[in-house]
Amino acid sequence: MDSREKIYGVVLPVPEALARRANRARRLYDPNFRFIGPHVTVLPPRRLALSREAVVEAVRSVAAKTNPFRIRLGAVRTFRPVMPVVFVGFRRGAGELRRLHRRLARTRLAGAETFPYVPHLTLGQRLEDGHLEKAVSFSRKLFPSRHALPSWPAEFLLVVERRTERRWMTLDPVALPAVSARPRRSRRG
Repeated sequence: MDSREKIYGVVLPVPEALARRANRARRLYDPNFRFIGPHVTVLPPRRLALSREAVVEAVRSVAAKTNPFRIRLGAVRTFRPVMPVVFVGFRRGAGELRRLHRRLARTRLAGAETFPYVPHLTLGQRLEDGHLEKAVSFSRKLFPSRHALPSWPAEFLLVVERRTERRWMTLDPVALPAVSARPRRSRRG
């Protein structure tokens, strides 16, 4: 990695009650549990030869043209056979997340992405087959799709910077335009 390059990503925070529920699965099935809290990735991490200020400004520019929207969780699924990942998809807000991802990816934040963007909340990853099935079963009990699952407003984006292999730093939140209050900073990172 070039000494001027750092790894940045953009995420959407999840409400505390939902984070606690997700962490019940993540504690068991996500090796990143201790390193970064539950979130919805909007722009996957990428190497950028930009300052923190330039990255945040690029996100602010896109956010300024994005109205807040609501998100509702959907069904528990997996990326198998491509990746051993268990996640919750979205019943509402996935289209807005895809548009936001496309708009961010067309700015100075453009970078190579290994897979097509799929909005999701990760519950487990890097799982062997036996653990994958257990993670899916457990996650479906936590997030039963036949019930009305929680929804929340997408009002803020968080820029995250990878400091080390196991440590992420959350930069200042970036509000979508109709929001005036600021969320509390994450204690993790």
